[in-house]
Amino acid sequence: MRTFHIQVKHRSASYAASRIAPAVRQMIRQFSADQGARFALYCYFPDRPPGQIIRLTREELESSLGSLSDSYTSELKDWFIKSFEVIFAPDFIAQFRSVLDHLKSVLRARNEAEALCWHAVIHGHLRDVILGRPPGERKVSLDDLRDLVHDARAAVFEASYAQVCGHEKYLKLLREQYKSRTANVPNRERLFVIECDDRVHILDLVEIVTCLRDRYHVGDSPPPYIAFRGEVNLTHLKHALWQERIYFHDGFDYGGADFNPDSLVSPPLPGYGVKLVEFKHLAELSGCVRIHEVHDFYLRNPATEFFSEARARHAVVEAPSDLRVILGGKHGRGKR
Repeated sequence: MRTFHIQVKHRSASYAASRIAPAVRQMIRQFSADQGARFALYCYFPDRPPGQIIRLTREELESSLGSLSDSYTSELKDWFIKSFEVIFAPDFIAQFRSVLDHLKSVLRARNEAEALCWHAVIHGHLRDVILGRPPGERKVSLDDLRDLVHDARAAVFEASYAQVCGHEKYLKLLREQYKSRTANVPNRERLFVIECDDRVHILDLVEIVTCLRDRYHVGDSPPPYIAFRGEVNLTHLKHALWQERIYFHDGFDYGGADFNPDSLVSPPLPGYGVKLVEFKHLAELSGCVRIHEVHDFYLRNPATEFFSEARARHAVVEAPSDLRVILGGKHGRGKR
């Protein structure tokens, strides 16, 4: 069912079909293109009790359509009336406070300020789901929201920790979080997204790739996917990796070929410990492999998530060289 929400500007205004006419005209236009759809208009009027449901009469529909009435057949109008209902809801403030109360009880927000923060995070996520996924695939579970809030809480904590305790202690905190707790690396597909600026050193990136390969491509665990975004010359990086005999797959079967995600997922010459993927090709890759973990190390803003089913981990860094400390315990080549 497709839903629309409307709230009158004047709290003293009483209900009349003319007040919902713009929404009705929009919905019948959509109904004419898809007559299997069902519509609900949620609205608040002070003279209607919350929970009341009504259907428009034929006269009210004709009045709402006005000069557009002749654009639709009599049969289509009758079917639309049967497929459309008006649901009177509480006023916006009451609804909003109810949502905050649920956030405090279900997602364990400690107070209203934290509930407001999680509301903004969830609102942004739902907007991205609506804009980024086709109808029928816009499903969000309670576990998804819990993971979303968990990651947001971690990001807020880490940013505050870095400001209060200093960058070196912040890196030590991240290193502890990424330290392996067992002798074995779980068999999972992982993607590492690393943001770079124009001051990044190619040799730092080579060491990062080496560290990720040695850390995660062990036993039955598959080679990690690595995507660099921002100001990085991938041609120079690939040349430097080959010079160091760090072999990789990148989804290009030969020089000048188009990107082939299947070739990257199931390479013709298995055995290389790294899979480099250009950031712009991540969307193509998402349809060919299920990524279980996404680790996003960013300088300014977190990366857009291409793998909505994966557990995402976002961490802000001052420079890509910080990863050498976080993952390998080495000192960086300088801040950039």
